[in-house]
Amino acid sequence: MGRETRRASAQDLDALLDELAAAGTLCAPTRLGDEVVFRQVADRGAICRDYVNSLIPPKDLLLPSPEPLLSYRIEGGQPALEPAADGRPREVVLFGARSCDVAGLAYLERFLSGAIFGRPDLADAPFLARRRAVTVLSVVCEEAGPTCMCVCCKGGPALAEGYDWQLTRLASGWLVEIGSERGERLAERFADRLPGADAGAVAEKEERVRQAVRRFERSSTRRVQTMVGGRMVSAGRLPPAFWERLGERCFECGGCAFVCPTCYCFNVADVSPPGAVPADGTDGSVAPAVPGGPTEPPADGRWERVRLRDCCNLPGFVRQAGGSYPRWTAGERCLTRFFHKLSWQFHRRMDALGCTGCGRCAQVCLGGIGIDQVSEEMTAELTGAKPHAAHAGPPARES
Repeated sequence: MGRETRRASAQDLDALLDELAAAGTLCAPTRLGDEVVFRQVADRGAICRDYVNSLIPPKDLLLPSPEPLLSYRIEGGQPALEPAADGRPREVVLFGARSCDVAGLAYLERFLSGAIFGRPDLADAPFLARRRAVTVLSVVCEEAGPTCMCVCCKGGPALAEGYDWQLTRLASGWLVEIGSERGERLAERFADRLPGADAGAVAEKEERVRQAVRRFERSSTRRVQTMVGGRMVSAGRLPPAFWERLGERCFECGGCAFVCPTCYCFNVADVSPPGAVPADGTDGSVAPAVPGGPTEPPADGRWERVRLRDCCNLPGFVRQAGGSYPRWTAGERCLTRFFHKLSWQFHRRMDALGCTGCGRCAQVCLGGIGIDQVSEEMTAELTGAKPHAAHAGPPARES
């Protein structure tokens, strides 16, 4: 759909957020100690606006972990499903998400809707129900953070599509671009506070985005070498020794995937819900919620089947029936991860890179193998160029 543009004064945007907060539907970035997290806010004053990005992406609101899928009871060894609770998610307005995270949500939606397979019957119903209930008001970034790389990955600082509202701070007020039917409905609700924008406001926004890109290109040392990396990993031109070296630096912690806005891998486990004690008096530990854990049948009592975040870098992720395991080494699992992120095969299937340039993997990786470092090492493998010295290890976190 074509983009409709409107304007909002700073006072009208604040009043809009006040009304959403009072209705209990506003979720926004807030300070929690030294971190910024997305959560429901009852007071606009709790919103954190002077941040580059949160460590945990707002995708966690749409893909919670653990996520109960069903409940059942076992009596005398016989299972019986319990009635499902009303799982309809409540309407939420998510304010303040950055472009890289909005692009990540679009990536998740393409995959989890079954659209890339032409199979809507394969859609992830819980995710799609939550996505349809969330209206995303993204905010265009003005400055890149120390590990930001969105310019390399079409993940920002502004987007051409995929948002419900895209807000850009102007010299006076905000430009509001409306990009979806959800966004249109919200704009109609607050139509008296959102007059139409003129060409000057749109031009100012475009110039601000150009300036943000120029500042990134002048000052940032972070790059995702998408063309070289994609070509080399797609064609299998990187020798096994390259991946072995990466595997030696990988701590196999899964942190890169858990903070990535496009990762969606999960495991399913049967667990005893909090406070429930199986009939045999155990603590429910016969089916621990860990990847590759024991698969003993649950004892009599009440159980929940839950979905849990998982990661292709973790041992046990691709264990198959009968115990076979096709990716024994950390290096092989690193190859799987970066093939998924950068290869032309996945790019063609998803119509987007598996990376939006948020830089979180570079923040959390203890072994210094964020996607920017790995893509530069791919280039070095081809050209002999030395990777940038700033990438020798993980950067210090800003307080």
